Amino acid sequence: MGMGLLILDLPRAWPRHTALATAADELYDRGIEDWSGLELRATASTGTDLIRRFTFTYWAAATAARTHHGGYLDLWERLDPAERAALTHVASGAAVSADVTTLLVRAAGEDFLPRDRDGHPRLPRSLRHFLRAMDDRRR
Repeated sequence: MGMGLLILDLPRAWPRHTALATAADELYDRGIEDWSGLELRATASTGTDLIRRFTFTYWAAATAARTHHGGYLDLWERLDPAERAALTHVASGAAVSADVTTLLVRAAGEDFLPRDRDGHPRLPRSLRHFLRAMDDRRR
């Protein structure tokens, strides 16, 4: 059994239980189904009023510790306005097009998107939450 680390950029105002539920979803999205003991360890400022960085730990049956970093704000800052607009469009639940998949792989790497059971890339639910927060019209 090994300890894993999960880091997610999520909406700043989220309560602990919502952040924990999203972290659990992220583990399942990443194909980690044998985890237990998920805990929120820390939150940190990201320099924006909309997003905080949440750090979680969990135990997994795998012997090697794993780190999953959903540093979405870092990705966001590397994108141009047109690329950001394309991503906010899929935040509403739209399917991930080949163009968006290519954009994310180019900007974040081949392993950024989890795959469904058929091997097709999917947008993590935590990324959709991040994108909805970044698309907040009130800011």
